[in-house]
Amino acid sequence: MKKTENFWWFKMAILGIMLRLILMPITLHPDLWGHSFTAYFFSSEGVFNIYEYLLSLPPEHPLVLNFGVSDIFIYPPLTYFTLGLFRILVAPFTDNNFIPWLWSNLDNVYEYQGLYRHLLFYKLPYLFFDIGIAFMLSSLFSDKKQKIKAFAFWMFNPLTIYATFMIGQLDILPTFFVVLSLYFVKKQKPNLAVVSLGIGGAYKLYPLLLLPLAAFYLSGKFLSRFKLILLGLTPFVITILPFLGSSAFRSMVLFSPKSQKMLFMGLNVTAAEVVYPFVLLLFVLYFLVYYQRHRVSLNGLYLAALLLIFSVSHFHPQWFVWASPLLIWFLVKNNFYMWELVAVIFISWLVLTFLFEPSLSFGLFNPLFPKILQAKPLDKILSHYIDVFMVKSIVRSIFAASSFYISLKAIYEKS
Repeated sequence: MKKTENFWWFKMAILGIMLRLILMPITLHPDLWGHSFTAYFFSSEGVFNIYEYLLSLPPEHPLVLNFGVSDIFIYPPLTYFTLGLFRILVAPFTDNNFIPWLWSNLDNVYEYQGLYRHLLFYKLPYLFFDIGIAFMLSSLFSDKKQKIKAFAFWMFNPLTIYATFMIGQLDILPTFFVVLSLYFVKKQKPNLAVVSLGIGGAYKLYPLLLLPLAAFYLSGKFLSRFKLILLGLTPFVITILPFLGSSAFRSMVLFSPKSQKMLFMGLNVTAAEVVYPFVLLLFVLYFLVYYQRHRVSLNGLYLAALLLIFSVSHFHPQWFVWASPLLIWFLVKNNFYMWELVAVIFISWLVLTFLFEPSLSFGLFNPLFPKILQAKPLDKILSHYIDVFMVKSIVRSIFAASSFYISLKAIYEKS
């Protein structure tokens, strides 16, 4: 009996994995090709500095001619090396000539006989990080019923399945390390908690915004807090250090427009100066944990900071996977109190997703139905009857209001 009880997660894991394996080979978003193109240069040609290499490609190179390279890869170097390593691991099951062929034959990709197989293996490595999050998320709870609920919610979480195994985006990687940092906090290992955030920031920059929250929460002494921040920044700095001298790296990653989306919203105080709502509210969170660390929840602060990003920026739908584990934590921790507001947030996200470009919604099933992308986008259809941009603005406002209210509750929900 005890042995069976220890494997309470097994059936849910199998069903969740089967669902992912069904969707992985039959869904496709063009972003997967961008990742695959750059990963190819590492796995097959041994390129180290992908940023300079992309800009040095001759104009007649098929990648330059048919796709362009200015924003094809906007992620830190650790992302590039990890994706390249993934491609090496799945190389025995894929055709190494597929990517060079695709550079010149994108319009014929649906006629490629091995397409389903390549989609499956290109997305497969994310599965291990995904399952890891399920176990770490459940470990944040002591009560077995809550453990089961958290595990089940993650394994059947439509946001994660959509972003990771349908679109094929890499957001699961930094999300894994954010949840890992909370796992180490519970295990009372502050150094590993901040290092985890630093590693997450080496995949996408947003976990670095959480670093002061963790440092201020984990220690009450100024010098110790400063050391924790430096320790957390170390993995990020080490991974980008060889590339800091590259102007291509700086323009593509550190100062790219997408890395500054949170600063698009500004309240004018002069003709040339603004107050950034994102910076203002983020520092309110920093001050809150700095002076009231014994009264607040670090999990809740993480959730509040991430919801803040989405509330003041034109976020891409797949980014919302960042907040998914923390929303699950919030629901389970509070026995589904405020589930209505979480539902409002999810529905708002869903509406915005369907009003995005078709490739992020019904167009994902183009491997099965290649002509589906020729269908008229939903926002174009609705624009004949309503002001779509006004609707989207209202939905974003409702999303922000719901996020703000949930954040107030989550911040003071002790972990």
